[in-house]
Amino acid sequence: MENKPTTRFINIIMTGLLLIIGITLITIAGSFNSVQRNAVKSGQEQLMRTLNYVTDNLELLIENRSLSLHHFSREMTFNDFPDGLLPEADQKAIIAAYLDTHADQTKLLIQLDAEGIFVDAWQLENGSLQALSQEGAESYLRADVSLESMRTTSGLIQNSSEYFLENQSFVNLYASILDAEGQVTGYFVAPLNLENMFKKEIFSDTSAYSGYPLVKNAAMEVVIHPVESQVGLDIISDRQAQFPDLDLSDLKRLEDAQLSQQEGTLSYYSYWWNEENPTKVLKLGAFKWIDIGEAHWVVALNSDFYEHNRVPIQNNYILLSLLLLISAIIIIFIVLIRGYNKKNQAYEESQRQIEKQKFENERHRLEKRILKESKLEAIGLLTTTIVHDMNNFLTPILGNAQLLMEDYAENEELVSELKEIYFAAEKGKELSTNVLRFSKVSEGHQNTVHDLSQVLQDTLSEITILTPKSIKVVSDIDPDILVEGFDKQDLQVVLYNLLTNAFQAIDKGPGNVTIRLKKAQAECNTELQKRSIVTKDKEFAVLSIIDDGPGIAEGLESNDLFDPFFTTKGSNGSGLGLFVVSSIADKYDWQIKLDRTKKGLAVLINIPLLKN
Repeated sequence: MENKPTTRFINIIMTGLLLIIGITLITIAGSFNSVQRNAVKSGQEQLMRTLNYVTDNLELLIENRSLSLHHFSREMTFNDFPDGLLPEADQKAIIAAYLDTHADQTKLLIQLDAEGIFVDAWQLENGSLQALSQEGAESYLRADVSLESMRTTSGLIQNSSEYFLENQSFVNLYASILDAEGQVTGYFVAPLNLENMFKKEIFSDTSAYSGYPLVKNAAMEVVIHPVESQVGLDIISDRQAQFPDLDLSDLKRLEDAQLSQQEGTLSYYSYWWNEENPTKVLKLGAFKWIDIGEAHWVVALNSDFYEHNRVPIQNNYILLSLLLLISAIIIIFIVLIRGYNKKNQAYEESQRQIEKQKFENERHRLEKRILKESKLEAIGLLTTTIVHDMNNFLTPILGNAQLLMEDYAENEELVSELKEIYFAAEKGKELSTNVLRFSKVSEGHQNTVHDLSQVLQDTLSEITILTPKSIKVVSDIDPDILVEGFDKQDLQVVLYNLLTNAFQAIDKGPGNVTIRLKKAQAECNTELQKRSIVTKDKEFAVLSIIDDGPGIAEGLESNDLFDPFFTTKGSNGSGLGLFVVSSIADKYDWQIKLDRTKKGLAVLINIPLLKN
């Protein structure tokens, strides 16, 4: 049975388009292969030119710093003085001027006698010249293996080989101190911070391209690198120890090439070490060995292989191939889309109905939220009015109680009862202040405290009067638990609401309420640190309030209890207690967790500890 004409025609078109696409892809592959070869060659030449500029600049910079030290040494000598040195006041002015010239690169200066024995040292701190102890200077001298050869060679060498101190690389610059007859009476040694000099004078990480220059010594240890943590590391063994899961096999090939050749270029797989989690990339690199004073270094320059070779594609072939490929794809879509037109229309109608339903659900959710917020706003206004009036009632009570205590100071029994009235009224006024503060937007002026243990003890002693006689409250509070700043009154509100809930849960029967404050155990800390990037380095304390009441009813979600106006107490509850607790916890980034126990309920509040 023959195919229908329409089907046969479509099959012919599809076959022809596939052939065109195949020919186009072959043409594109050949063109790109040719472009890549030319681009690699061009990239290597460009890298070598840039590398020559970097090495020349590095040599000139160190030579310049050396000449600056020699010029300083000549300024310090004066033939009218027997020892060849200026008076101390003039010396300090010249030393301060010299160190200030490159304060970020040469922060200190050391003076030795002709035998290389320490004489004096100075450093520049916050623009002020200060004396440096021999102990402070010795670390720079002991690390300098070239110091002995400086004094034994016939001519003074320009600088030492590199050495490492506190994850930074240095070379020591040398200058002789001459007397009136031109005899050497001592030396000036100036440690030069290579990393700071390189970043300021040669390389600043502002380019839009990936890649950077670096310097290594003959032992393949990193001397200069844009990432300071890499300084002093062996490029293979130390990095492998730091990142054991990374494949550094190609770095061995790079190391062999650099140790066996004076200069060269190559491509290799490596990583960008300025990333927190380094990703493997193909790099294009160039290197060259140089000698500066006693230092023997290989200066390398690398860049992203593909980024560096992003050159204009060859004109007509690739442009024509892309146009043919796009045309073929368009024709295929035109042919195929006709067969699916009706199906797409049905799908689009189905999507419209789904979107409409989503819109209706969202509108319903927003209406419920607006209704809740309206209720909260109305309650806030009503609460503010009531508390304001209550303050007006409490003010004369406080004033008159104070006057009566003063008038009847001799009557101790009466004064004791008046004090109870005064403290109760004062507590009521403090409570009304808390309510007003909670109902208004915080202006950020509350005094914060850190000693959670002490505040908790004080708060418990203040609210014990509220404890029913049938309920026993037990506290287990570790001392000296310091947490990040919080408002004491906020903690009182949290504790008051949670204890009130516990008392109401136990109701009239006898029961126990336990209040415990401990530092979180290691396993708990680990889980809490996983919450977000903000908490990953923090440790926590756990405040728990445990009662032996009936607990949370089965089928009731814990999250519902924190919604405003949600209550399980019917007309006896406002539904705002746990909502207020949750709001205060969110304010300080505390985490609340409700834990069902065998009998009762445990409310756990995880609070970040204060950093040392």
